[in-house]
Amino acid sequence: MNAIIDPIAIKNLEPLYDLLYQESITKVFHSAHQDLELFFNIKGNVPTPLFDTQIAAPLLDYAKGIGYGNLVKEVLNIELDKGHARADWKKRPLTEDKLQYAIDDVIYLGKVYEVFLEKIKGLYKLHDFNAQIEKLAKAETYQPDPDLMWKKIFAAKRMNGKHLDAIKRLAAWREITARKRNRPRKWILPDISLVEMAKQLPENEADLLTIEKIGEKTVSRHGNDLLKICLEAK
Repeated sequence: MNAIIDPIAIKNLEPLYDLLYQESITKVFHSAHQDLELFFNIKGNVPTPLFDTQIAAPLLDYAKGIGYGNLVKEVLNIELDKGHARADWKKRPLTEDKLQYAIDDVIYLGKVYEVFLEKIKGLYKLHDFNAQIEKLAKAETYQPDPDLMWKKIFAAKRMNGKHLDAIKRLAAWREITARKRNRPRKWILPDISLVEMAKQLPENEADLLTIEKIGEKTVSRHGNDLLKICLEAK
């Protein structure tokens, strides 16, 4: 049986959590990290045991980081409609094609899992797969050290001096702020904004507004913090 559960319409999701957190049930995801981060933020841990088809794919000679639609096409020879990948899923009522899109993710993910489970047994690289799955289950995966978050910003590795100091401080501030507001870190500020601030080290709100992706709302909410960090880096 397949079911769609609407977390906006249903306020009490504890029965669902009780089911998902049962150790006797394997939870199957494709590119699990973001989904699991939601569970971690809500419950303080993630549901286990886990299986991630994106992690398993390269062990079975599929492309590393392969998208779900492409994986279904290659494994099952089924072409999925991915037209709603960037739709507004908070808008109600959900249309029939959106509901079909959502349920297809469940139906075919299960079928891919069945194929992979049979093929992956006994692979000499299975310990690599298990290590990555174990990492997904660890708390530190979802609460990394804020002081090390700058290392995830590619352009930061080419900086030095006061500019490197600024990007380190800005990345740590963004991580802490994202946790406080329970938002993805790039919703607080995208990488490009942090990089440009670290390069330019703005001194006032007018300077901040010249930074890419920073508008008046961001300046109003976070301007003082950002300017203080840039001043300290100088």
